Amino acid sequence: MIPVEEILAILERSSTWVILAHERPDGDTLGCGSALFQRGMTLGKRCFWGGADPIPQSHSFLPFSASYSCWHSFPADEMELDENWAIVVLDTSNPQRSIEGLVVPGAPFSIINIDHHGDNSMFGNINWVDEIASSVGEMIFDLFARADWNLTPGEAEALFVAISTDTGFFRFTCTTARTLKTASALISSGADTSLIYGKIFENRTLGGLHLWGAGLSRARLFSSGRICMTFLRNDDFSTTKASKDESENLVNTLLSVSGVFVALLLQEENGYCRASIRTRSPANAREIAEIWGGGGHKRAAGCKIKGTLSDAERDFVCKAGVIDEAWFSGN
Repeated sequence: MIPVEEILAILERSSTWVILAHERPDGDTLGCGSALFQRGMTLGKRCFWGGADPIPQSHSFLPFSASYSCWHSFPADEMELDENWAIVVLDTSNPQRSIEGLVVPGAPFSIINIDHHGDNSMFGNINWVDEIASSVGEMIFDLFARADWNLTPGEAEALFVAISTDTGFFRFTCTTARTLKTASALISSGADTSLIYGKIFENRTLGGLHLWGAGLSRARLFSSGRICMTFLRNDDFSTTKASKDESENLVNTLLSVSGVFVALLLQEENGYCRASIRTRSPANAREIAEIWGGGGHKRAAGCKIKGTLSDAERDFVCKAGVIDEAWFSGN
């Protein structure tokens, strides 16, 4: 049973909403957060919105982005949370992808977990997980419709950002007739598609372009050309003066190489490497990420691989045979 009515009842009776984005926030978690923040303000709620990492510059045009805060840990003490508070966690498959201390045993407040990842750990008091949805934006649109909340242009813009970014502007396989019908309704409510595309995808810095150049120049093929991998070092960001979020979507470009079914981008972090994985059928990105304890979707997932870039590359190449055998036998 979809718990939409229960979620709406909690939001209705709660005087304060805390809206949380996942780490390294993307358009889906941020667009949904912006839309809910706007609605909460309209309903006279006291609203807080934030996450572990800042909003990328490419998404800073979202309504109320200036109200977004960075929290390293859940500010329960300073907020004095009680039963009149609702914590809404968006597009987050497990508490580790949110801020520290999110789950408090015996806490009086409600944690509403709204997500579309099939590997969600169901960490909320209320869990609404729809793996079939293209994005959480699609789900929040349904929430608004069930509540009979007429979309404002700002809310429509935010939800269009959520849906369009998670579907690669409607070109990924997660795009369905439901997705396009929802997008049509958002455009009718005031979302400007050209403006949104320009703000997100045509707003690069020269440094960001050079960063992509560094990553693309290192791309290599494995497993008879079915796996494409590249990497970014920490000093690539200082050399190009690009921000961390400017590496977004680089991995998708690797998947555009003819014959490639698995694309991998490794990014150097402190003591480990962050791996972004994209796939096309029959390869499963989530199952690949699970080899290293990660997760995500069938076509887009991520994980953390311990060690240096060299260690992570070596580990991935060693396991490339397992990946190849699992998905490409007979293809």
